[in-house]
Amino acid sequence: MKLKVTILFLAVASLAMAQKREIRKIEKAIKSNDISKAIELFNSIDESTLEPEYEGAYSFYKAATKVGVSGKSSASEKDVYESFDLIEKAEKLGYDEKELITVVESKAKDRLFTLANEKLQSNDIKGALTIVNYLSKKDPSNMSMYFNAANLAYQSGEFKIAKEKYQTLLDNKYTGEEITYTALNKSKGRVENFPSKKLRDFAITSGSHTDPTEDKTSSQIGSIVTNLVWMYKNDGNEDKAKSTFQKALKEFSKDESLNFAKADIYLNLEMIDEYKAASKSLTEEVKDPKVYDKLALAALNTKDYDQAIKYYELSIGIEANNFAAQANLGLSYVEKGNLAATSAKDQLELYKKAIACYEKAHEVEPDDKTAINTLISLYGVFDMNDKVAEMKAKL
Repeated sequence: MKLKVTILFLAVASLAMAQKREIRKIEKAIKSNDISKAIELFNSIDESTLEPEYEGAYSFYKAATKVGVSGKSSASEKDVYESFDLIEKAEKLGYDEKELITVVESKAKDRLFTLANEKLQSNDIKGALTIVNYLSKKDPSNMSMYFNAANLAYQSGEFKIAKEKYQTLLDNKYTGEEITYTALNKSKGRVENFPSKKLRDFAITSGSHTDPTEDKTSSQIGSIVTNLVWMYKNDGNEDKAKSTFQKALKEFSKDESLNFAKADIYLNLEMIDEYKAASKSLTEEVKDPKVYDKLALAALNTKDYDQAIKYYELSIGIEANNFAAQANLGLSYVEKGNLAATSAKDQLELYKKAIACYEKAHEVEPDDKTAINTLISLYGVFDMNDKVAEMKAKL
């Protein structure tokens, strides 16, 4: 009997040693970016025979194989969520390779964000919101993800989530302003973006790039406060709506986007005298259409089509022959018409407005192929076959 026990013990010890060797081989393959080898080794391990001391490492590498850590990930949304759960389990079991955990978590977040964008492209706003909201909870310090979640929640009518996110942004004094670092790639002859000033400056020093520039994106405080005030008022909480606005005016007194939004907010709060004064001040102070173009583009990028339309109209009011403003105003009408919440009747009216914008843009720049192709598509909606043929002849 003792002999059998000894043999059993030796067998278990050998199994444990084999698992230890395999785990180390997997780790080495991961670190050397030999992912196919890592997956092959991982799949050779029988999970049912796993020793307790290797369960943490096994759980982590299972997460890594699910999400993929080399090249473009093709993991499903379900796979990515499961990978996060497995990483959490691995850490609870004592796995503490922080560098590797960061790499896999970063890959998982990138994959989820890609899936969110794919859902947006297919007009599945609520599906995108589910993912982005999850990402904002995974990394509470990432205020830009909170902003994305807030905007998607607002667009899809999930106002409880939107209020929570927008209020968090205000409480953290998030403005949405970011600095973009760029430089000209000398060999490719094109301007490229860099994730940081340090990397951009290194490229300049190395001689691969030239002409460094820095561009600061527009503040988003105006749209954050506008949407938050509307939701509080829509809830019947007018006192909260007004106090939120007044507090924002004090904290962001020099914010340009909030200054431009004041008239709309006063109108929403039915403060008519203040609305008239703010509107008059706005039209008297702003003489440069580029100011409105910048605000409109920021609104368009966050899919706030009503604000984009308003600012592009103001820009065109100053300079009617602004090709970009006319084309982007047309785009704003089309995108608003494509929203799931837009009725079929309203969609057609928005498409008609878009046609007028693109026709004006085409007059300004007759050779622009994007405007021509867009007009062909829009004319086709209304069976304007003569117009379609006319535009096709210009391609």
